Amino acid sequence: MMDRLLENDTILKILSLLVAIAVWVQVNMSLPQTVDRRLGPVPLAWTLPPHSRLVVLSIRPAEVTVQIQGPTSAMGPNVTADAWVDLSKLTRPGTYSEPVVASVPTGTRLVAVTPGHVLVTVDTEVSRKLPVTLTTTGHPPPGYGVARTSTATSSVTVSGPSQYVDQVAAVVGRVNVSHATGPFTAQVLLFPVNRRGQTVGHVELSPELVSADVQVAAERTLPVVVSYRGTPAAGYTVGTIDVKPTTVTVYGPTSALAGLDHLVTQPVDINGATGTVTATVALAAPSGVTLSTGSVTVTITISH
Repeated sequence: MMDRLLENDTILKILSLLVAIAVWVQVNMSLPQTVDRRLGPVPLAWTLPPHSRLVVLSIRPAEVTVQIQGPTSAMGPNVTADAWVDLSKLTRPGTYSEPVVASVPTGTRLVAVTPGHVLVTVDTEVSRKLPVTLTTTGHPPPGYGVARTSTATSSVTVSGPSQYVDQVAAVVGRVNVSHATGPFTAQVLLFPVNRRGQTVGHVELSPELVSADVQVAAERTLPVVVSYRGTPAAGYTVGTIDVKPTTVTVYGPTSALAGLDHLVTQPVDINGATGTVTATVALAAPSGVTLSTGSVTVTITISH
């Protein structure tokens, strides 16, 4: 009976197929299982050539998805991938479409990076020196005022991408003078601001912290009295006398301010004048006090 079955070609073909299937199943069961996995979002890094003056402003998108393939044994829970953009060939500012490069764990292979290209914007890094401007916030108690603010650091370096450095109009330090009744020193943080007084981002200051000396003293506001010398030309007389500003604030010890009721200008020369005389003259500063302004503008009308 068996001999007759084996002599049948159809039966032999079926048996051969079954044996082949069994061998294929056995071989594939002995091979490691291969699986796919998507890793991400993976943050993008970038590389620039050494000593490049370019800086990266943005990468859009800043993250990608990396698809890998490999045996189950290589797909542990902590498997990761790295992705970056090679910018070594860029030489000038602009926005460029650049391919993403990825590295995958040992034992796996890279299938795809999504997206494969990203938009990279770069700019030139520049530096400028700008003077330090000190401003005050708050108010001293009544009867006291800020006579002067100063810092030994006259200027700072502003560095960063050119499009942001160009927006910086000033470097400002703000000193809080609330409750102050005498001179003090404070460490002041500096801010880069534009022409509207708004802080400019993406730049660095060096130094970013300065020491400020603040002179707070008793204050009084006094009227200005004009002094002049000489006489107009024959037939001419002195008419109206105007001064701007009409009052000036003085600062100093209470004892030094107690006896003051006005400030006098240095004499304005009107000798031989036949027309209006306008001059900027200094104020005679009493000993031991500081003036909010050291000079005023005087206008003396000469009439015929």
